[in-house]
Amino acid sequence: MAVITYLRAEDIAQTLTEYPVGTLEGFKEASEGIENTNYFVRTSQEDGKTAEYVLTLIEEVNGTTSNREAMVKILDRCVAEGLPVPQVIRTVNGASETRLLDKPALLCSKLDGMHVVNPVRSQCAAIGRFLARFHAATAGLQDEVESYARGSDWLASRTDTVKFDVSLLDRADLEATLQTVIDLLARPDVAALPRSVIHADLFLDNALFNTYGLAGILDFHHAGSGYCIYDLAVAINDWCRNGDALDRERVVEMLRGYSSIRTLTQAELWFLPTFLLYAALAFWLSRLLIYIRRDLPTHYPVKDPDEFKDLVKRHTRSPFSVVRESLL
Repeated sequence: MAVITYLRAEDIAQTLTEYPVGTLEGFKEASEGIENTNYFVRTSQEDGKTAEYVLTLIEEVNGTTSNREAMVKILDRCVAEGLPVPQVIRTVNGASETRLLDKPALLCSKLDGMHVVNPVRSQCAAIGRFLARFHAATAGLQDEVESYARGSDWLASRTDTVKFDVSLLDRADLEATLQTVIDLLARPDVAALPRSVIHADLFLDNALFNTYGLAGILDFHHAGSGYCIYDLAVAINDWCRNGDALDRERVVEMLRGYSSIRTLTQAELWFLPTFLLYAALAFWLSRLLIYIRRDLPTHYPVKDPDEFKDLVKRHTRSPFSVVRESLL
């Protein structure tokens, strides 16, 4: 979560009048993430009790329109299934969002916990278990949710957008990796892999832990219908990475955690190395798209695309694979 648009107390207080949550008592900026503006908000009730929420302003600086109705539906399903996700608060008129400074705004419950910087194996296993539960809980929503946006067409068009802003060597790597991933996604046996609604962005800064374990998963703005193994690949590339390499023990623990709820198919394990490459390419491109822009606000947070460039090169040079026996 991050702050891109700075809000005044009166902006927040006026917005809260649309919700049955009491009056504004305090607020502060959230500091993590890169895409939307988030504020922690504390309200006071008539009975003297206080409550905490997260107010999110949808920025859409990258030029895309979030499928917010689908996201709310996903979160509602997860809450009903007991998963640790934010609950979307409805306005007094029953709407799931409002407008603030002419941008869409959502109010959600605040989850307790802290972000992890150096994850341990037990935390990786917890992320694996969450993803398996999430995929099971949302499988029935696939037809109501758009396909994950970063498919072959997106990858190809974004490569065309950025390829002249990188070195010749990086351009060659981009184009070669793009072809590998396009070939992967064109395979009929890949098309038959298990699918569900996927989070597609389960990075370290989108999870909260407390002394009892996993306390919350955040930021479902990229969720869509997609391959379950891709969702795992995205998480593995962040949670299990040491520099440009993956820590095998942490990867195995995440896959074991997942498999304790839904057994991964042999085909998913066969294709995992290329899905890791696919996930690394998608985030290399998404970071490059922001990195090369010159029209962003001066305080807009820009993350280093080289992290995923290096990971693409590592996955290309030394594909990471696991065997089923290691998950038993």
